[in-house]
Amino acid sequence: MLSVFAINSFPQNDSVVPADYRRNTIKWNLTPFVLWSSKNINFSYERVLKPYRAFSVNAGYFVLPSSGIYDSLNIKAARNSWGFTVSGDYRYYFKKRNKGYAPDGLYWGPYGSLHYTGFENDIEVFNSDLAQGTLNLRADVAIISAGVEIGYQFVIKEKFTIDLIFIGPSLSVYSGKIGLGGDLTVDENNEYLKAIRDILLEKYPFLPELVNKGDFSSSGVSTSLGFGMRYMVQLGYSF
Repeated sequence: MLSVFAINSFPQNDSVVPADYRRNTIKWNLTPFVLWSSKNINFSYERVLKPYRAFSVNAGYFVLPSSGIYDSLNIKAARNSWGFTVSGDYRYYFKKRNKGYAPDGLYWGPYGSLHYTGFENDIEVFNSDLAQGTLNLRADVAIISAGVEIGYQFVIKEKFTIDLIFIGPSLSVYSGKIGLGGDLTVDENNEYLKAIRDILLEKYPFLPELVNKGDFSSSGVSTSLGFGMRYMVQLGYSF
């Protein structure tokens, strides 16, 4: 049964919250754990300020998978990977739409987030007449986003929550550095840079924002402005 608080449990003044009201919720963010890596452990804390107002913060470890094969390029699993994510939002729960009070029901609100991730890979070039050897790839990427989200939070038996953010468009700043090094001897270096670029663009959705008209630079920092989208599934406990 989804609901929670009796409608008459609050006074008429929405700014007053009863002392026994469950104003705190701790959540586990499943999204990066399921989509990207089992190493990604992210937690969130939501605090109810008023019967229809709340804020939440989210933080944790964040890395992306980094392995695959492209033609004669063998992209090995990352030797090192690192990263983190931090975000926050302010939530307006719809007073007329929801039967209960925050944190139960449909909400909207502004949010901001920072994602940073980096990794090192070995790229082995084999079965080629043009090149033989190994490259070392290092990438560092940061994404800063600000936008507006819409979500719905179910409260089950007054204690357990399922928080779904199903749409959250944002304006994002992408900043990254990609470095290549190693003992590779290449007659037509641009061909291999293009191959590396293609597999990276395929595997990592943020990199197209760092590549201008398909050009790829093997070093240096690139920054660009683009659009992003937030979506999230979180399981929580209220107290």
